[in-house]
Amino acid sequence: KICATLISPTGGQISWFGQNSDQIDGPGLYKVRRRIGFVHRETSLISNMTILDNISLGLQYHEEMVLEQSHDRVTELLKQFELYEYRFLRPAELTFEQRRLAVYARELVKKPQLYLLEHPSLDLGERVYSLLLDVFKTCSIEDGCAFLVASIIPEVINRWGDWVLVFDKGQCHHFEVGKFDPSIYRESMKRRGALLSREWRGE
Repeated sequence: KICATLISPTGGQISWFGQNSDQIDGPGLYKVRRRIGFVHRETSLISNMTILDNISLGLQYHEEMVLEQSHDRVTELLKQFELYEYRFLRPAELTFEQRRLAVYARELVKKPQLYLLEHPSLDLGERVYSLLLDVFKTCSIEDGCAFLVASIIPEVINRWGDWVLVFDKGQCHHFEVGKFDPSIYRESMKRRGALLSREWRGE
């Protein structure tokens, strides 16, 4: 949430796109937020709006995009996420996985330069998760979007990362992906993953 500018750091300094946090005022912070996509475990859709309208909400952060471009962008994402035929339905009429895909699409519609994700694989089946990964890889290549992914699942880290930061017992460890051995942290990650899954399902 600090990286997404939702809360301020209590110490130290954070830099967004070459600007330090202590040099950014209110209007400047809004401009930074327009360039960031953010989805965490509690991000949800607006229940009384269709999937099409939910995803279109992200366009309010992309003021440079003309109407025709906006329509094309939303349609493209609906098709990429296999949601086009459900675009006039409301969230309650979709499966859990479809709702999560719509949440990710809503942030992608504004073409962020940085996309922050919290546990993107949590409770997604392999097919849907692979679809999500494919769309994000396409956005990375075509739009130049960078991704910062928080996860406790080693397989996710290896599939996503160009480099890895591990926070364990108050220490931060840095690895290149090819040199990262997830087995060192597998047990602690497994315990944390079980807890997150229960929290996610409201247990």
